Amino acid sequence: MSQPSPKYSIDTPYSEDIPLQNLTYTPAKQTFDADDMSSADPESPAITAADLPEDPLLDQELRPLWHGPSAATDDPPTRFTGRASAWLEEIPDKFDRLVSFKGKLALLTGYLILWYLCIHSILFPYFMNPPLVDVAGTTPVRTLGCTDQFWHGKNGACGMDAQDCVPNPSQSDVFVRCPALCDRSWTYSLIPMGPERVKYRGYFIGGGDDLKSSSPAEHQLSNPYRADSFVCGAAVHAGVISPLTGGCARVSYKSGGQPRFESAKGHYGVDDSLGFNSFFPASFFFKVVSGSTHQCYDPRIPVLVMNIVLAVPIVYLASGMVAFWTINTVGFWTIVLATDPPVQVDSSDRETAASLISVGLERFLPSCFILYVLWRASTHQTLTAPENFKTSYLKRVLLFCPFFWLGVLNNISFDRLPVDRLTVADLKEQAGGAVAVGGIVLLITTCAIIQAYKIWKAGKFKKYLVIYVSFILGLVAVSMIPGLTLRVHHYILAMLLIPGCSTRGSTAIMFQGILLGLFLSGAARWGLAAIAETDTSLRRNDPSGKVLPPVITGFDVSSGILSWNNTINDAYDGISILVNDIERYVGTNVTGVNLKQLFKNSTELSNLIETSLGASADNSNIPLYIRIGKKIMGTKRYSDFSNAAVITWPEGHIDLPNPGNT
Repeated sequence: MSQPSPKYSIDTPYSEDIPLQNLTYTPAKQTFDADDMSSADPESPAITAADLPEDPLLDQELRPLWHGPSAATDDPPTRFTGRASAWLEEIPDKFDRLVSFKGKLALLTGYLILWYLCIHSILFPYFMNPPLVDVAGTTPVRTLGCTDQFWHGKNGACGMDAQDCVPNPSQSDVFVRCPALCDRSWTYSLIPMGPERVKYRGYFIGGGDDLKSSSPAEHQLSNPYRADSFVCGAAVHAGVISPLTGGCARVSYKSGGQPRFESAKGHYGVDDSLGFNSFFPASFFFKVVSGSTHQCYDPRIPVLVMNIVLAVPIVYLASGMVAFWTINTVGFWTIVLATDPPVQVDSSDRETAASLISVGLERFLPSCFILYVLWRASTHQTLTAPENFKTSYLKRVLLFCPFFWLGVLNNISFDRLPVDRLTVADLKEQAGGAVAVGGIVLLITTCAIIQAYKIWKAGKFKKYLVIYVSFILGLVAVSMIPGLTLRVHHYILAMLLIPGCSTRGSTAIMFQGILLGLFLSGAARWGLAAIAETDTSLRRNDPSGKVLPPVITGFDVSSGILSWNNTINDAYDGISILVNDIERYVGTNVTGVNLKQLFKNSTELSNLIETSLGASADNSNIPLYIRIGKKIMGTKRYSDFSNAAVITWPEGHIDLPNPGNT
């Protein structure tokens, strides 16, 4: 039987019939040992390391650590796999396929116009229509900020006997409109109050809604507050207005003095009010607002909620670039117009609304340039998926949006921590400041380690190591400039950290969201403040220490002479003495004053002392708080004042002031 002829013979030209791509060669695994190599033919070529087969594991061990893994990975978040979530994940893809570019542009334009009209319909009436209260006719309402006072200033700012601060007696009842969030009406500069130095808390003295008087005034809602208290802060403390909506309050101003002001518990989680156990020449309390009110409630919460809700479809459906610019623009103007406006708008003065818009535009254009740089350097990598990669749009919404708005609302979130500025002096003055800073540093360090690992996996560690070493060296160089103090504002901190989040994972989306929000919060509310500031700017309105006050040395009860050391200064040729925080004496540069004679010559002061003595526990003694400073006669220019000396009156015992200035 004949054998079948082979399909291919040696004479068959394989180049014509055998496809070359089907011919593969798999080399046999070869091993080498020392004996093999030693017995090799000396004339044969030597085997080198380059001839050995590649070992990926060996290659990874030989790579420097900062180069990252041999196979870098940086994938966007994968999609949810549940039935409902998978259906939601497909919606943006279907929208992208079914709607043309022109259709998307038209939809986006119409959506943004509708968005603007909704916000305008809420904010425009609040900014432009003056608030009114229908009580005995239509009564105008005065617009105040959270830290506004009836008394303007401290130390000698109200002049002799507080004549520059006493309101018109014919306006005993005043209607005021307070904004939202006045539960945080803190003073960030030192305010002396009797023996205390008030800072980093609300400045309201006395009050409370538990009425102490046996015969309260008609419609009275609160006990008297000292007249220099923050009015809107006191209104929240008394429970008259809500910190969420603000509102209108009726304030009854009372001159003639109040013998003492007892500390009282506050509403809405506000700190207890300060107590003052001596007299003050004026006070105010709150009354019931009878009648209807118009344009009294602050719209910032509705505006905020509307912007949060309307931003979700943009982040969900739009491209990364459109989502980035839309949500950042909305976030910026939400801060300027609603949540933390840099200018207090008085609707009875329309120029204030124009000033607010002007300040916003002044800060918006440079902020847009910085946002463009951040987008090109980092954020586009995070919010834009690679081509043909099905990224998770739901995760972009769920991870980016909440953290972004958390950063935008910095005045409600992080500003409520007991940390004002990262300086040693400020941390010492705030209870719990060091603990809060420790927690913040731990959180930032943890996030930095997580993101550093992500950057390493993406093979970018070496590049960003160089970048951040440069940042650190630059900060060190700035901190060494004479006469300036390094201030890394939170908008600068965001700018420094965002480039390090230039990856595509879930953590980068969260970190970029909160950092972009913090950048906007700083740039919109405070402007692009300097990274290095002078000591004067950091001091705010605290004592300067440039011109020191005289030092009280004693009090002679028999003669009534209060004495101090003679510190002559050519420019400051006068002495100012404050009694219970009110200027009661101005004279040439002497070394003592007769308090008995001073009290006797002032009918108002004598009456206040007698009334306070009659209301004291044992009708025998009251404390008087005496502070002293220098003054240029004929002007309102003062030196720092001393801390308060405490004189038990009329017994005459004196506790000399502690070192320090006010």
